[in-house]
Amino acid sequence: MSDAVVLVVERFNAAWHRGDLAAVSACLAEDVTYSPSAWDGAAVTLRGRDAVCRAFADQFGPGPTLGAVRSAGDRVLCEWGWPPAEDGTVLRGVDLYLVEGGLIAAKDVFSKITAGD
Repeated sequence: MSDAVVLVVERFNAAWHRGDLAAVSACLAEDVTYSPSAWDGAAVTLRGRDAVCRAFADQFGPGPTLGAVRSAGDRVLCEWGWPPAEDGTVLRGVDLYLVEGGLIAAKDVFSKITAGD
């Protein structure tokens, strides 16, 4: 199971970096939930593929460097980090996915700003 859950997240990440909303959408369950980090604005949870894809459509563009993708059962964790800002701070985080039936059922984003490496 772990290989299959990692593969769907890797397909999602590749589609995201291509800016391919249709391919991103194909990785999501119809009733997917998305909880962005607080730096994305008010901490709200979006529900449903259409609502989540509308939010994602505004987020494509240059993104963070992705790190390791790891799984435990139906949970997948993907590390990421942005290059240092002018003040030397670094935004780093993890995306935590729930994969069910070969599709992403939930994506939660957790992040922090650090004073560099």
